[in-house]
This record gives sequence, structure tokens and C-alpha cells, in this order.
Amino acid sequence: MTKFVLTKGFLLALLLPIALFGLQVPTAKADTANGNLFFTTFSGGENVWNVSYNFNGTAFTLGTPTGIAATNGADGLLLAPDGNLIIAGQDNDVLHEITTSGAAVNTVNAGTGAFHLALSSNASNATLYTLWNASGGSTAIAATVLSGGGLAVAGNPYTVSCAVVGGCSTDVRGVIFDPVNAKWYYSTAPDGGSGTFGTVVFNDVTHTATLTQLKSGVFAHGVSFDPFTHDIIMNSAGTIQQYDPALNMIVSTLTGGGNFDQASEDGKGHLFVASNSGFLEFVDYDKTGLIGAASNFTAEPFLKGSLDDIAPLSGAGSTATPEPGSLLLLGSGLLGLIGKWRRQSAHRIS
Repeated sequence: MTKFVLTKGFLLALLLPIALFGLQVPTAKADTANGNLFFTTFSGGENVWNVSYNFNGTAFTLGTPTGIAATNGADGLLLAPDGNLIIAGQDNDVLHEITTSGAAVNTVNAGTGAFHLALSSNASNATLYTLWNASGGSTAIAATVLSGGGLAVAGNPYTVSCAVVGGCSTDVRGVIFDPVNAKWYYSTAPDGGSGTFGTVVFNDVTHTATLTQLKSGVFAHGVSFDPFTHDIIMNSAGTIQQYDPALNMIVSTLTGGGNFDQASEDGKGHLFVASNSGFLEFVDYDKTGLIGAASNFTAEPFLKGSLDDIAPLSGAGSTATPEPGSLLLLGSGLLGLIGKWRRQSAHRIS
């Protein structure tokens, strides 16, 4: 009787065609999308909301927004590892934790004016970074360590400096972690303007942040990581830009109406960007991998007056935190390489 032995070479030979042609992975084509968005408004009584959305492949629609809370200021927001929402309190220097139905859980001092937020991971003891997004702030960044996945202690202010003396602006407005190359990126563009963009190294023991500038004159106010393309999405004023870390360049640009603030990606080739004018920019780029491609489906429905930020739909700070098996990782990696090649070839015409 012949014994069958499964070797690594045989396994790779079996998996490569599947990964390339038949395996359903997170980066595969996704023509439809539906779900729920949490968002904030920067004025009025109720300032934390949710709304349903639906994209059927040919039309994008929003449901009726529902107010869930009236916190003491509201700007950036995300979902904590414990399943609750964390809301940045604007100039009030506070962070609020509420349930997704709006019940108050806890409030702590942020350590700085609390505008945009970023989580280091979805671990129960993750670090939550808070960004000061207005002129005159004495501390651009602060951070607090979560306990049990939620807010427990006050934030610590960080000293922000440049890796090269005088070689950057320290007026940081946003930070985001790229899990592919294990780097943090920062942005400095004010609301409605352009600014600088680069990498930031945090020391959470000495409470310092060291910046290395990579780009200037970019529309990087809000910054987010897109797991579909492995690129960084940046946005401000009426411009959204797609930055490829491997190439260190902007590979695609999309212009629209209003004043773009914060963006969210669902990891399946769909982009949502909040505009302070009240409109929500939606882009379906799953076929092109480039947000500015002319063949993309785009829509810009009105969502809510004084619209500020939307919570992440993928990655840290979202409910979408899948742990794919090794087979899915293999397929995803191979398709990601193909997508990267496609974008690098196509960006010249976007």
C-alpha cells in the first residue's frame, strides 16, 4: 500500500491556484455593501448618531439618522474593545465612553483637547491616542491605556518633536497605524487646508512622539488605513488622496464638495468620508483599487448638518476584527500583491 505524504511543496502547489483564482478572501471583489455608521455632529444637542447604509451595486442610500446621545462635546469617535463607543469631547479635554445605545459609562480627562482618536490595537489594554486639532493647543498628542477594553484613567500629554531639528511641523491633527509595515503615520493639515504627512514613533514610557516628515502640501487632516489596498487614505478641504507606503507617493486623488474631515473604509473596496458641510462621500473602488479612477461608482448624499467624524468600519476601533486562518492569509497576501501591481501600473492615469 502506498503511503500519501503531504509536503509543504505539495500544499503550496495546491493552494496557489486556489488563492489566485477561487478563494474568497477579505480583498476579493465586493459589489454590494450594507451596515451601520456611527457619527458625530459638532453642534446642537444630540451629537452622537447612527445611520444605516446600503449599496446594491448601482445605488447608494442612507437611512434616517437616529440620535443616541448628547455628550459634553463630540468630535472623533471609535468603538472600544469592550464594544462601547469612545467619543472625543472637542475643546473640553475629555473622553466619553457610552454604550452603542447612548447610555453613559465613564468620562476621563483626555490630557489634551480631544478631537481625533486612534487605537493601537483591539486588545483590552490598548493605547488610545488623542489628537488636538485646533490652533493654540499646548499639547498636540495625549494617550491613555485602556483597562478591560474601556476608559479607566486620565490621559498623559506627550512631548512632540522632530527627528531632524526644525524638519517638521509638530501641529499634529491625526495619527494612524499601518499593520502591514508596522508604522504609525501622522498628519498636520488643518480643517479645510493642506499640511504635512510622515511617520511618528511613540515612546509610551517617556510619553514622547518623534516625527519624520515625508510629504508637504498634502490634504492630510483625517488619516486612515485601508486594508483593501494597504494604502493610507488622507483627506481635507475638498480633496481625498491615496498614499502608497511602498512607493512613498500619492497614487490617486478624488475631489468633491464640502470640507472632508474623517474617512472610514470597510476593507472590501468601499470608502466613506464625512464632510463638515453635511454630505457623506461614498466610493466603490473594489474593481480598480484606486479611489480616483473614473470608472468608480461615487455618491454624495446629504447625511446631517454639522457632520463631523465617522467611526471606523475596519481595523482597530471598529467591530470588524476578523482573525483569518493561515489559508486565508496566504490567499489575501497573493491577491494583495496582484492588487499592488495593478495600482502601480494604473496610477499614472487616475
